Amino acid sequence: MELKEYQSRALDAFVRWRDALEEAEREWRPAKAALEATGAAVPDAMRDFAGAAWKQLAESGRVAPESRDHAPRYDEAGRSIPHVCFKVPTGGGKTLLAAAALERLHRETGLTLWIVPTRAIYRQTRAALRTRDHLYRQMLERASGGRVKLLEKDDPFTKLDADNYLCVMLLMLPAANRRKGRDFLRMFRDSGRYPSFFPATDDAGGHERLAKERPGLERAEKSGAVKHSLFNVMKMLRPVVVVDEAHRAYGKKREAALGFAQAVNRLDPRMVLEFSATPNAGISNLLVDISGAALKAEEMIKLPVQVTSSRNAAWTHTLAQAHEELERLDAEAQELHAAEGRYIRPIAVVRVERTGKNQRDGERVHAEDVREHLVRSLGVPAAAVAVKSAERDELAGVDLLSEFSPVRWIVTRAALMEGWDCPFAYVLAMLDNTRARNALTQLVGRVMRQPHARRTGRAALDRCYVHCWNTDVGEAIAHVKQGLEAEGLTGLGDDAVSGGESGRAGRMEVVRRERFRGEDIFLPLVLHANGGEEWRELDYARDIVPDIDWSAIAAPDPEDSALEEAAGATAIIDIDDLPPVIAEKSEPEIDRTVKLSWLARRLTDVVPNAWRAAHIAGSMLESLRAAGRTEREIYGRRSWLAHALRAHVVREIERRAERVFREKLGRGDIRFDLNAGRRNFRMVERFEIVVPEDSGLFDRKDGKPAQRSLFEPIYRRQFDSDLERGFARYLDEREALRWWHRVAARQGGDYYLRGWKPDRIWPDFVALWGRSAETAALAIYETKGRHLENSDTAYKERVMKTLEGAFNCGAMTVRGGPAKGVFRLVFDEAEFPAAAAAGPEE
Repeated sequence: MELKEYQSRALDAFVRWRDALEEAEREWRPAKAALEATGAAVPDAMRDFAGAAWKQLAESGRVAPESRDHAPRYDEAGRSIPHVCFKVPTGGGKTLLAAAALERLHRETGLTLWIVPTRAIYRQTRAALRTRDHLYRQMLERASGGRVKLLEKDDPFTKLDADNYLCVMLLMLPAANRRKGRDFLRMFRDSGRYPSFFPATDDAGGHERLAKERPGLERAEKSGAVKHSLFNVMKMLRPVVVVDEAHRAYGKKREAALGFAQAVNRLDPRMVLEFSATPNAGISNLLVDISGAALKAEEMIKLPVQVTSSRNAAWTHTLAQAHEELERLDAEAQELHAAEGRYIRPIAVVRVERTGKNQRDGERVHAEDVREHLVRSLGVPAAAVAVKSAERDELAGVDLLSEFSPVRWIVTRAALMEGWDCPFAYVLAMLDNTRARNALTQLVGRVMRQPHARRTGRAALDRCYVHCWNTDVGEAIAHVKQGLEAEGLTGLGDDAVSGGESGRAGRMEVVRRERFRGEDIFLPLVLHANGGEEWRELDYARDIVPDIDWSAIAAPDPEDSALEEAAGATAIIDIDDLPPVIAEKSEPEIDRTVKLSWLARRLTDVVPNAWRAAHIAGSMLESLRAAGRTEREIYGRRSWLAHALRAHVVREIERRAERVFREKLGRGDIRFDLNAGRRNFRMVERFEIVVPEDSGLFDRKDGKPAQRSLFEPIYRRQFDSDLERGFARYLDEREALRWWHRVAARQGGDYYLRGWKPDRIWPDFVALWGRSAETAALAIYETKGRHLENSDTAYKERVMKTLEGAFNCGAMTVRGGPAKGVFRLVFDEAEFPAAAAAGPEE
């Protein structure tokens, strides 16, 4: 599975933080140890190495701007606790990012504590981590070298498990927070499940020594013995803690938030990773801030949200409207399936006031009232309706994404407010006339996930729908916007629009300016020869992959990927002043041979031929053995070796794919020009965009509307950042510019480029300089803030320079087209003049 761009950026930021953290700890450890050896107090500033690492990143602008100041945390032993927060909106893949972050820690053994807020999320996470073929589990398998042990709170496990496996324990929030008293939850009680971590019950001396070594452990009030509790086991193992939906853990009140933070600190964690839609300011160190606009650009969510409201009508009228909406969507989905083979079954979620068995009173809308009306009056098959409530769960064991599932209507009251979403859910019908405000803000995120994380190109199937009963439409839209913000979907306030019977309200037609109408405007595509005089768009899998010299990709130098196996020992001290008997760390009898198939599987998603993947992996193992490495040493380094092998192979593939691309470009198999005899992109005459009623027009610095945009009108919402708006204003003021166009990235029908990687490159702007054919120059611009510079940026820059050279090779036959092309990346306002200077002199 390819990570989305915003997910890759988030993980790059995490790796930078991880590296800065390790460097700060290495630098500060000797001075801290020296002070401790003399008995001197260690200053807080020296203990807080996590703060030092944060400060270094903050000064270079590599943390979220809203969280420049570091909030320190310490465990009960006075150690600094590194902790960061990822702000990830609903539908953005919090669990995926959590698993990917754990993979990048390269921890092969030890305890990871995974805290979730609700039973629904608990079940989802447990099911994913239990399934060996699931992406999340595979990430942990790669991190641990194939040795993952999934645990729940009441599962027994031993010290040998923690020494030899990556143990991942799932916990519900109440178990971690201890809000109901010290001994209320079993994890804080004495238990016989963990004898390998503690001295024998009657070993008073052993208990005293353990309590002295770890003064924070809980002890029995009467005997003074260290409790054989899960809580004490966690403190001794010092887990990495993952907090999913952290905003729900902290709560709304600061006192509760501080209490939860202190409860986690008491576990003596090595690290705390939070994933939250709305982080807690002042407590969470916000490393990554992912906006709703980022999810929209990556096609993760359905937008806009179309809101329809009815007043002074029966609830059955609103339900009938939702039914008509669903029928229209179903017809669109069937056409999509017939045309492309892509299966979507649109589902409606209905919020009612009552679901209980004895709560049907004829006054408040009950789940059975809705079921009866759907079946008897609207002709919905009984099997297509399911009730989800605390008393009745008709979704249990149902795979809603299966083509064999009949479910198209889900009726609920509060059971779906947290921890549930289904990509096929399109319509939300609010029949709760008493609590619709709160319900709207909580439920809107449940219908926003985009099926297959990919737009359909059909407007009806690329948005979601909310139908409200007896509510003013303006009020309903305000509540939907609040719901978007509550789900962390920032920057999408304009994507909640009112809807009517036609479903087209809020959509505006944008047309070419009069002086450009009827003019043929072509833009160059990256094309590949298709035999004879035929050309088609370049396809990575078809045109690049087969020509890569896979046999030349060798394994990396094993000595360049060196993480030595950690050594450990235990000491058994007896009575009678006998010397200690020291032995190697005890381990279970396991096969310590790294299997070729295990290593090769780490390459199968990037190397299309499984035999070639096995050959590369086998070459690495042979090199290691030839260098004198024992099977035990190889096994001890297996996780890092797999990581190094995969990273090396990916780099080699990209390098050789670039070579193939350039060679084909050089001999003419790939073309990038405006030869009129070849297939190229033709600019449309008009298109539609969603525009809220209160959206303002885009204007220049002098307050005038845009003068040189290819299309009009131009709205402020068509730009994703201040940098884009500023660059558009700068272009619009250039006298030598003929026209400019803001590309609607990843929306059907707009312009993109291709390089030697599979993904398309969506530029931000296309412009035409010059007033005559002799001076005409095509310009393609990508705007990126400096904080977004990464390997992807470098790739785009190389592709754009390569295509610029191909476009300006002088082999074009163009009717009135531009004579040259310039392609630029623009990082900040200081670079506007240099980018614009690529056009003709003014």
